[in-house]
Amino acid sequence: MSATSVLQRVLARLRRSMAVQISAAIALISILVVATCAWLLDGMLTREMRRENELLLLANLAFIRDDLASADFDVARAAPQLVDRTERRVHRLHVEILDEQRHVIATSSLFPVPVNELPQQVLSANELPTELSMMQVEGLRERLGALTTMWVGSDEHRYRVLLGRIALPPRAEAPAGAVLVALAVRPTAAIELRAQDRRNALIALSVAALLAVVFGSWIARRIVNDAKRLGAAASRIGAQAMHERLPLEGTPSELLESTVAFNHMLDRLEVSFERLSAFSSDLAHDLRTPIGNLLGEAQVALSRPRSAAEYRGVLESAVEEYERLSRMIGNMLFLARADNAQAVIAAEWLEVREALERVIAYFEQVAEDRGVALVATVRAAPDALERVWADETMLIRALSNLVSNALRYAPRGTVVELAAIVDGTGRCVIEVSNEGPAIAEELQGRIFERFVRGEVGREGSAAGSGLGLAIVRSIMELHRGRAEVSSEPGRRTAFRLAFDGP
Repeated sequence: MSATSVLQRVLARLRRSMAVQISAAIALISILVVATCAWLLDGMLTREMRRENELLLLANLAFIRDDLASADFDVARAAPQLVDRTERRVHRLHVEILDEQRHVIATSSLFPVPVNELPQQVLSANELPTELSMMQVEGLRERLGALTTMWVGSDEHRYRVLLGRIALPPRAEAPAGAVLVALAVRPTAAIELRAQDRRNALIALSVAALLAVVFGSWIARRIVNDAKRLGAAASRIGAQAMHERLPLEGTPSELLESTVAFNHMLDRLEVSFERLSAFSSDLAHDLRTPIGNLLGEAQVALSRPRSAAEYRGVLESAVEEYERLSRMIGNMLFLARADNAQAVIAAEWLEVREALERVIAYFEQVAEDRGVALVATVRAAPDALERVWADETMLIRALSNLVSNALRYAPRGTVVELAAIVDGTGRCVIEVSNEGPAIAEELQGRIFERFVRGEVGREGSAAGSGLGLAIVRSIMELHRGRAEVSSEPGRRTAFRLAFDGP
């Protein structure tokens, strides 16, 4: 197996495991934090050591200047003593004194830097105070720039070098001049300290990485366990335990919103499941009745020879049941299409009065046979057009279902009214009302559900399928409107369709 395939498998496993991803992220962040802190500390230590070495070099340059002044600037006599005394005072410090042409006057036998490799920049010792502090060194650096240079010998030894100039006063035997003082210090202790600090940083980095992996794995397991606990609770929810919900207590705040949303989804699923169960039960009952009638009539007709008139009567009765089955199947197919989230309607502005009169014309003969009058009224706000934003076919179907129900329960000699109210914002409310018996209050909340009827029991099952009002509600949902009912004893029962406009 190639290294590429192994790497791909490892990466694929990382993508699949939340615990591994969380652990790796914690470990990586910890390593980056420790490494960054170590890098910053190393830089701070380097700058601090450089400042200390520069302070050492500058302070000794000031001491040599003052000692030379005490010797009355007799360079030839005082130079060897100054070199020897300075090196004995600071073990790691090396001194060399030169004239202005960089000829050696006095030097240490251990001075490491060749004359031709001394820095070109020369610092005036006369600008140095007798006692130097770190703040004064920083001030000189800001004013003069780099004060020292780093020199690396052939043996890889490193030295920080300073070249200073001490002005000499005029003497009787010689004009005014100056001497150059070269100072070099090997930061051995500083280098060893930095190396030790780097080793300590590497050890700390390794320990931090190990601890990050351990604690990261523990934290990741805790986080994943919460998700697994929710998953275990979700796996227990089924058709026989639709009432169970994911627990909110103890759920991490990051998962709380998702848990609440999941519980709300379960609420909707439970309601839909109950409605589906009731729908299946009611559908079986409503299909059993006409099929039982057809089967019974056919068996009776075949029990003995019949005349042509008797067979015709059986067929005519069967046709009525077939028509009822056809209407029921058509209504169910319409509801199935309406429940589809992709269902669309062809809404447009319709003259509401024309729609009401068209429905009245369709039911006029049925109303006359039942001794019931049909009337239509339209009320519109000032300057408002008498129109409704709706799909014409669906609007007529919804109104037809409401009028059919109103005629079925309207007492003889009463009026079924179709009333439309239009306001100036494009909204329209159409109401179909009659003086029939009041609908029970507990039934009003379920009247628009499938296979729910207003009759007591199922005596009227032959008259309708119980899908008419469910179709009305589905039509209004497609229009983003509302279907409502109001019914009280002693008052007209009214069904309202509220269209909000485009």
